[in-house]
Amino acid sequence: MHPGEIYAKTEAGILELKERKLNLPIALRSLLIMIDGNRTVADVLERAQALRVDATAFATLERAGLIAKRFSAPSAADAAAQPQRSEDEVERFIAAQRKLSDLMNEHLGFRGYLLMMRLQRAENLRDLHDFLPDFAQALVKRIGIDAAAPIVADLERLILGRP
Repeated sequence: MHPGEIYAKTEAGILELKERKLNLPIALRSLLIMIDGNRTVADVLERAQALRVDATAFATLERAGLIAKRFSAPSAADAAAQPQRSEDEVERFIAAQRKLSDLMNEHLGFRGYLLMMRLQRAENLRDLHDFLPDFAQALVKRIGIDAAAPIVADLERLILGRP
């Protein structure tokens, strides 16, 4: 397991956090909670130092089917081929993804489960912008157009980088 790889919870991992059927040890359960599909293995392990876990704990969760590799560690050739994203673009992506997640939890709850799974697969601002109409439709259905319109407009400004 490479420190630059990024892992995300699988559907089984999310279900395990809700139902606790596997009776995971507290350190593994805490590690599973920390794995979010955005942080690298090294980042998660650094934050989990108090749990006294290492890469073998990641491997255990992966073998159990609770997490899966989302992104591999970039090789030198891949890094040269990929367009570099600006710091502003990365910050906007993280902020927009976090805000969308919070809004789904607040307004849609369990009804937004499938949308949440799609949100976790978003890789860039374009993906978030393409996702926005589906989120808006679910939000309007749940809270009405008058309440949803300013929320969606605010999200669109954030994604597009407009003040």
